[in-house]
Amino acid sequence: MITKLRSQDQGALAELIRQYGDYVLQVIWHQLPSSYERSYTSDIANRCYFQIWSKISTFDETRGNFKTWLGAIVKHQAIDYQRGLNATFKQMDIADMVIPTAPPDEPLELGQLLNVLSEKEREIFQLYFEKDLTPEEISQRLRMRRGAVYKHLSRARHKLQQEAVKNDFGN
Repeated sequence: MITKLRSQDQGALAELIRQYGDYVLQVIWHQLPSSYERSYTSDIANRCYFQIWSKISTFDETRGNFKTWLGAIVKHQAIDYQRGLNATFKQMDIADMVIPTAPPDEPLELGQLLNVLSEKEREIFQLYFEKDLTPEEISQRLRMRRGAVYKHLSRARHKLQQEAVKNDFGN
């Protein structure tokens, strides 16, 4: 299989996935503890297979076995992806969120608009916008990861924007 991978045989790539696919997933999941991070498993696995495909020439049988080499590549790809996700959360500016408003001639009932949100999204949304808590403070108060708070805020914003378009509210 390694010889075929080195010659860029696509059948060998399929064989690699069949033979080591479960191992690749195990290594990824070991590195990514949260369900949010694990939702990117297929993207990370694809990146791993690309790295293996493009770097197979660096594998040296005299320095170790293939499974160890493969595990190192998968581990580093998962860590790099996780760092990227963490950087995204740090750069995400919730303050720039656009909240839909009602047309001037119609009063908008905020409670009615928030009905499209799940109970958890509504709670987090209200803590953020009404109580003016930071995502870190919300995560501590609700005993959840900061990333989950950002995820709920993002989903809430998306749902509210969809509701605004559906009801023809202006921005």
